[in-house]
Amino acid sequence: MPVLPLSSPGITRLPLPISQQLKAVGQPASQQPGSFVGMLSQGVQSVNQAQQHADGQVHELLTGGDVTQAEVLTAVQKADMAFRLLVQVRNKLMAAYEELNAIRV
Repeated sequence: MPVLPLSSPGITRLPLPISQQLKAVGQPASQQPGSFVGMLSQGVQSVNQAQQHADGQVHELLTGGDVTQAEVLTAVQKADMAFRLLVQVRNKLMAAYEELNAIRV
């Protein structure tokens, strides 16, 4: 008879093991696993890398490198989409911040 795992609607994931939590204590907030600052930093870095890759592809196309127009267009569109997503995340964060500031205690 198979045993099904228990599920609770309020619990989405288990906390990190104690050994990993102890390792994370001495690290800056941006390097702690699963930290909000770390996730934001990683997102900004990935958008930056996508834009740099697109710039490199455009430069290679203009200098006669071995790259097709379709590859360049795809890289530029990916970078543009990543940047637009980053801007939307920023807008949502700013709206949440303003809403929290509007709460009267």
